[in-house]
Amino acid sequence: MEQSKLISGVIAKLRIAYPYYFKELDENMLMGLIKMYQEQITGYTPEIVLKAIDEIIRTSKFMPTIAEILDRCDGQAKTYTFDILKIMQEDGYFKRGAVGELDDSQAIRNYEKATMWLGKGIIPDWLLNDMQKYGYKVNTLLPDKGKEIKEVGVRNENIRLLESIDY
Repeated sequence: MEQSKLISGVIAKLRIAYPYYFKELDENMLMGLIKMYQEQITGYTPEIVLKAIDEIIRTSKFMPTIAEILDRCDGQAKTYTFDILKIMQEDGYFKRGAVGELDDSQAIRNYEKATMWLGKGIIPDWLLNDMQKYGYKVNTLLPDKGKEIKEVGVRNENIRLLESIDY
């Protein structure tokens, strides 16, 4: 999913979930909101952002701040990362050693070390490479700052199609 479509989708979901917030928003304010979201919500895959937004919609009665969205994205990213480790554990990844199969206690220690690193926000390159073999996607999607959004079409009055351009 392209970044601009992701942000448009996020705004559309929030607009449906929190119609009162958008009631008094004129077009300039809406474009400013979209640009601010585009600048601030960076570094996450579409799945993580959309899961975070869905979680917010399920649990919050009020329109979230960007800080709340980023907190939920961080939580979703951690959950996603630990889910990959769990899949690796269930597949026996942590029992595999350089010279053969390791015993259960060593496999548990290896798993615990991996979770400790992730808890500290550290993923060694060799572990990252192995996690990617299990489907882990590095959290990169949204563009660098220094991009401007431009409206390229309208699907309906609530969903605007946008693209980012360098400035």
